[in-house]
Amino acid sequence: MAPSIRQRHQSRLEGLKQERRPYEARWREYDKYIAPGRLRLDANRHKGEKTMQAILDETALLHRRTFQSGMHSGLTSPVRPWMKLRTMDPDLKEFGPVKDYLFQCERIIQQVLRRSNIYNALHSAYGDLGLFGQSCMVIVGEGDAVRAIPMMSGQYWIAQNDKGRVDTLYRQIKMTVEQVVGKFVTKANGDMDWSRVSNTIKTLWDHGKYDSWVDICHAVEPRKTRDHSRKNKANKPYASNYWEEGASGEGMLSQDGFDINRILAPRYEADGEDVYGSGHPGEVCLPAVKQLQSEQRMKGQGIDKIVRPPMQGPSSLRMAGVSTLPGAINYHDDQTGRAGLRPVMEVNLRLGELMQDIQGIQGRIEKIWYADLFFAISQMQGVQPRNVMELTQRKEEQLLQLGPVVERQIYEQTNPLVEIVYHSCEEAGMLPEPPQELVERQEVLEIENISLLAQAQRAVTTGSIERLVGFAGQILSVKPDVADKLDLDQAIDEYADAIGTPSTLVKSDEAVKEMRDQRQTQMETKDQANLASQIMPAVKDGADAARLMSEAQKNASGSDLLQQLGLA
Repeated sequence: MAPSIRQRHQSRLEGLKQERRPYEARWREYDKYIAPGRLRLDANRHKGEKTMQAILDETALLHRRTFQSGMHSGLTSPVRPWMKLRTMDPDLKEFGPVKDYLFQCERIIQQVLRRSNIYNALHSAYGDLGLFGQSCMVIVGEGDAVRAIPMMSGQYWIAQNDKGRVDTLYRQIKMTVEQVVGKFVTKANGDMDWSRVSNTIKTLWDHGKYDSWVDICHAVEPRKTRDHSRKNKANKPYASNYWEEGASGEGMLSQDGFDINRILAPRYEADGEDVYGSGHPGEVCLPAVKQLQSEQRMKGQGIDKIVRPPMQGPSSLRMAGVSTLPGAINYHDDQTGRAGLRPVMEVNLRLGELMQDIQGIQGRIEKIWYADLFFAISQMQGVQPRNVMELTQRKEEQLLQLGPVVERQIYEQTNPLVEIVYHSCEEAGMLPEPPQELVERQEVLEIENISLLAQAQRAVTTGSIERLVGFAGQILSVKPDVADKLDLDQAIDEYADAIGTPSTLVKSDEAVKEMRDQRQTQMETKDQANLASQIMPAVKDGADAARLMSEAQKNASGSDLLQQLGLA
C-alpha cells in the first residue's frame, strides 16, 4: 500500500532533520554570544525570551545591526529603485514601446512591494544571513495581497535541487487554536468544517481555550505526482501542505500549492553540496566574541578587586563587626601588634594595556561584520572627498569587498523575489498589455539589480566609459575626425544602464532618429528659405530688365535707351 501524503511528508521531515543536526550546536553559540532570541530550536521555548547572561560586551550585537541595515539599504532599499526589467534582444532593448512597458511593470512591482510586509521581512532576513549563514521566507498571495511569511532560524529545514536552488522547505510552527480554526476550519461563507482538525482542537475551542498553542507542520516542495489535466490548487507544480503534528489519522489540514517556486532561502556562502550557509560573520567572529567576553569579565573582576579588595584582620573583629563604607570608623584595641585590616592581595591591574587589547578585539569584530565599510563615509579619514562623485567612488571601492556576497543575494533572493511578484501581478491582471513585439518573439525578460551595492560592482564599467570619452576629447584638437570612431549614442545607453538610470530619462533610438530627421527637415527648409530670399531680388531684377528690353524693341527711341544701358 502506497504511503499517504502525510506519511511521505513525515518521512522526508525526519531526513531533513538529520541533515541539519550537525549545524545546530554552532547555531546555539551564535545565538548565545551574539544575538540572543533569533534561534528557535527548542519547541518549549517561550516567545520573546532572550538570555543576555553570556554577553558582557555588545559589540558584535551592534555590528550585526549595522550589517543588517547596511545590506537592506544597499540591496533592497524601499526608498530608491533597486531593480530593472530588460530584454536580452538588443533591438527590443532600445524599442520605445518595450521600454515603456517594462518601466510601467517596474513601477507596479515596486508599489506592490511597498504595500506588503516584504521589506520588513527582508530586514530581518539580512540579520539572520549574517548571524546563521542563511535566512528563509515564503511569498504567498496574489497581486496587492502578496505578503511574506518570515521564519526564525531553527523553525525550518531546507533542501536544494540539482541546480543549487532551494526548492524544498519544511517548518514547524506554533499556532493558537483561534488561528488554526480561522485558517483551516472556517470557510469563506462562515460555515465551520471540523473534519480537518483533531478532536483535541475541537475540544479546546468548545471550552473557550482559544489561546492554547498547537504544533503545526508545513511543507513546501515540488509535487512528485499530480494530475496535469486538473488546474486546482492540489495539483499545482509546487505543494504547500499543512498538517497537525501528533494528531491521529492521515488527514491534512490543507493541500494548496503554487505555480512557481516561492521559497526565498539565500545563503551567505555555500560550500560544495552543503545546503546551509557558511563563512558568515557570525561564524568567523565567534572566537573573537568569546575572547572579548572573557577579557571584559577579567577587567570587571580586576576593577572590583581594586575598589573592593578582599580584606584580612584579627579574629577579635569578628564579634565587633567591621564597616567598609567610606568615612566609617572601626575601633579596635590592637594587642597583637598587627594592623586591624589590610588587603589579602595587592592587585596591580594594568588597565590601559587591557583596554588596548579589548579595543583591538572590537576592531576585528567590526571588520568581520563589514561595519567599517557601511560606515565608510561617516568614518572616512584623511582628505575628505571634494564632491559627490568622488565620495561615491571612494565608497564603491570599499564595497567591492562584499561582491561575492552581493552576487549570491541577487541570485538567490532579489531576482527570485521580483520573479514571484511579477508572476503574481500578472496572474492578478495588474500588468499592462505587453507590446506585440515581445509576444511575437516570446522574449524572456531579464532582471537587473541596480541597488547601491550592485552598482558598486559595475563601477569599473562607468570608469572605462569616462576614460575613453575623455581620452578621445583630448585628441580631437589634433585629429578632429577621431569623433567618427566613437558611438556616443551607445555610450550614453551603456552608461545609463551601468548607473541604473530610469529608462524614461533616456530616449529610444527610434525617438532620437525621428527628432534628428525633423531637425534635418527644418534645417533644409530654412536653408531653402534663405536661398529664396537671396535669389528673389535677382529674379525680380531680371524680370524688370526683360520687360524694358521688350518695350525698347517696340519703339525706335528704345534702341537709344538700350545702347545707353549697354544692353544693345
